[in-house]
Amino acid sequence: MRIGVVRLTLRLHEPTSLKEKRHILQSLIARLRRKFNASIAEIDRLDDWKSAVLGAAIVCNDGRVNNALLGKLVEAVGHFQDITVEDYEIEIL
Repeated sequence: MRIGVVRLTLRLHEPTSLKEKRHILQSLIARLRRKFNASIAEIDRLDDWKSAVLGAAIVCNDGRVNNALLGKLVEAVGHFQDITVEDYEIEIL
């Protein structure tokens, strides 16, 4: 069993309040969970309404497959409107 973890640092362009940020992130997280069957949560910068740090984990039998799925997850976040991926870090455990 291999566990793949990704830490995404995001820049949000649209929100003007924490409430709007939460709405955008909830929508993003729900889509990613459905598409990739991943566990995802906001893990840092909780009070900053222009940026966020998300953590995602996927359990798989093969580390290469896990790495590919996490790469596709990062790419999918990059296509989400009004969100820029500033940095990401993938680790396979």
